[in-house]
Amino acid sequence: MNPSPYDVIIIGAGASGLVCALECARAGRKTLVLEKDPQPARKILASGNGRCNLTNARVAPAYYHAPQELITAALSQFSFQNCLDYFARLGVLTTEEELGRIFPATGKSTAVAEPLKLALAEAGAELVCSCPTVRIKRGKTFTVTTQDGRTFQAKKLVLACGSCAHPQIGGTQSGYELARSLGHTLITPRPALSALCVKETALARLAGVRCQVHLTAKQNNLLLDEAQGEVLFTHYGLNGPAALNVSSAVSRALPRGNVSLTLNFFPQLKVPQAFLQARLETYAQRRPKDFLAGILHESVANLLIDFIGLRKNLPIREQPPNTRQRLVQTLCAWPLTATGVRPWNEAMAATGGVNTQEINYNTFESLKCPGLYLTGELLDVDGKSGGFNLHFAWASGFAAAQALAEEK
Repeated sequence: MNPSPYDVIIIGAGASGLVCALECARAGRKTLVLEKDPQPARKILASGNGRCNLTNARVAPAYYHAPQELITAALSQFSFQNCLDYFARLGVLTTEEELGRIFPATGKSTAVAEPLKLALAEAGAELVCSCPTVRIKRGKTFTVTTQDGRTFQAKKLVLACGSCAHPQIGGTQSGYELARSLGHTLITPRPALSALCVKETALARLAGVRCQVHLTAKQNNLLLDEAQGEVLFTHYGLNGPAALNVSSAVSRALPRGNVSLTLNFFPQLKVPQAFLQARLETYAQRRPKDFLAGILHESVANLLIDFIGLRKNLPIREQPPNTRQRLVQTLCAWPLTATGVRPWNEAMAATGGVNTQEINYNTFESLKCPGLYLTGELLDVDGKSGGFNLHFAWASGFAAAQALAEEK
């Protein structure tokens, strides 16, 4: 004899699933969470290099690749201040770091994951781990079949399965397939918040060097995205916050061809060209390496001297005029070519996923399958680095739970 149906079954015990389950249980709904992995919250535990960058003081629609109306609706229900208050009520002490990033004061992601799990148990929700869902049937209720042959029934169902990013900590395609089986269409998932591969192999000479830059990504002269911050040069290309923050737009554009990148090494200057022209006059007697001393990392300077074609032992004033002009242009916009992004096991998020046009922006309920809700990374929503993706996960799970709590 099957047990009586649950009010809500939530598939996935990640950020959005745990918040959704907690709020449903607190609202008196009989709630079951099914998690495919042996433990819940694996991506929460891994986020922020194990420190859990759980939100950002600057959270706003502009930081997301998604319909602005969707993000606006989510943030209206779960704002930055709402997020701080929510985790404070869970007993989490937080601290703000540079660029508005919020971390638990302990510096460990367990300070976020453990209070969530404790609150979930205290609210009376059931959590079953090591229980992958293999099939969902929609009838008068949802019937969920798990890999071990068990079936569970619920009046409402939430898919909070996450994306296929970071497969080594549980990212899979399974949520996409479940959503597709219930009538949804997918935007092809691609790695996001992932480092960039570039065509120019000479960059390997700079492996390990870090620089502050303004990074711009274009395709066919159309601006895709831009970011200011640190880049880390690697043997394959560019890593670091600035590279990660343009990677989503680059990833989406690459199927149409390579993407042009430019690096401005003086992001702190409003008019770097004027600064460099003045420097050309002040230090006209210096050789190229000495001219660049004090304004550029020595390894970068050596590579750019070769790239520009400067004569190493010739004073700047004796260099050909077009070479001096190229020096200014290159320091303000060093051209590179992005040919790819690093693979899924290095991606912190995903572009693509369930088409957001197929959900109600206020409730996250499916427009294809009434009674089904879709939250978090499963959707075609991705944010910049710095806590924005986790904030959307909390917000979407919270908004779905509010809608479920109002159901008769």
